[in-house]
Amino acid sequence: MKRFFAVAVFVMFAGVAGFAQGKADDGKTAYATFKCSTCHAIAGTGGKLAKALDSAEVKALSAADTKKWLTDPAAMEAKLDKKPKMLMSASTAFKAKSVKPADVDNLIAYLATIK
Repeated sequence: MKRFFAVAVFVMFAGVAGFAQGKADDGKTAYATFKCSTCHAIAGTGGKLAKALDSAEVKALSAADTKKWLTDPAAMEAKLDKKPKMLMSASTAFKAKSVKPADVDNLIAYLATIK
């Protein structure tokens, strides 16, 4: 019985890890599809119009804060002492490109994998 339980727990965690990896893979695809690298860089590759997505500042954000930056940047900007100069907010860009909520979740999963 203990062996069955251990195997069941392993299978459950392996499935969750596989699901998370699938979301990250879909997020990487979304990053390319929506041309996020036009403004953002990762590992020195990409645009310089917005924060590098592998910067310490961006990596320090929680998943909830990252989602808020993507979906409601005005609310996040209101918390800042110094307002960033943005050509276009993420939410405006997302609306123009028809980014769906699942795409946002997948992008967040992908960002979590960036070192």
